[in-house]
Amino acid sequence: MNRSAPGAIVVLGPDEVSKALGKSIASISSLELCEPSYKRFPDGEQYLRLTCDVSRRHVIVVKTFMPDQDSSALFALLAADAAKEANAESVTLVAPYLAYARQDRAFLSGEPVSVRALLRALWAAGYSRLVTVEVHKPDSLKEFPGTAYNVRPYPLMVDSIGLRSSKDLVVLSPDLGALERAKILAEHLGVGYDYLEKLRDRYTGQVSVKPKSLDVNGKHVIIVDDIISTGSTVVTAINELRRAGATGFDVIVAHALLAEGAEERLRSAGVSAIYAANTTPLRGSIVHQINVAPAIVNGLRSLGIIH
Repeated sequence: MNRSAPGAIVVLGPDEVSKALGKSIASISSLELCEPSYKRFPDGEQYLRLTCDVSRRHVIVVKTFMPDQDSSALFALLAADAAKEANAESVTLVAPYLAYARQDRAFLSGEPVSVRALLRALWAAGYSRLVTVEVHKPDSLKEFPGTAYNVRPYPLMVDSIGLRSSKDLVVLSPDLGALERAKILAEHLGVGYDYLEKLRDRYTGQVSVKPKSLDVNGKHVIIVDDIISTGSTVVTAINELRRAGATGFDVIVAHALLAEGAEERLRSAGVSAIYAANTTPLRGSIVHQINVAPAIVNGLRSLGIIH
């Protein structure tokens, strides 16, 4: 049995996803659990109170930021302040899904860098360490003044669903920006990888996608990305890859958000299953979630919070 660092304790967020992950993290690491007293006032404001003694202890707050990103962020801020007020030795946030991460730069004049604002607020509230699962752009975690760890869940996920190396298997990311994800997974499986590039016909203006250099004819393709929301990118990719001769597909993502209409769109393209980490509420019958608590525990160990 693993032994936790002296005094380490897991504080659970109030939602079911955070509770389940927090309990799994605590079970794997032999950590004590603390479930705060939580309620909302009639005007909608949140109230929490830590019901356990955290004085001089290493507090790990587990709170995913989906659904209701704003409320989730505020809970995380309140939990850190409560822990520091109660004389905690340190406070670490495990945010399996980190909201506002897609606005990682100012695209237009006058816009905020939303992820920077959130990370600085978390630091100011009292968090010295942050663990998250596959943030949209890992470089954005440099905006956190403390120590941040980005969990890459894909090797654990493919092992959990039983995917094995094969000469007919390839891994593709939907664009160059996500190529590192494909590389991590492909190297774990020992197969080839590539990314999809967009091509625009200069005469018709029609946009198509195809692998940059990899031949997918006769191949089973794993499409890997951090988030799937509308499903449009995956549907476009599958349609083009099928025309290029691909024989089958698996879709693996860290976070399955699935906006309205996404499941129907994916099913119409022949997608029968999406494998996702258990970082967000389960939506739709097409999503199969995989417990990534072991990978989160490895992140906590890398930061020296647990042994």
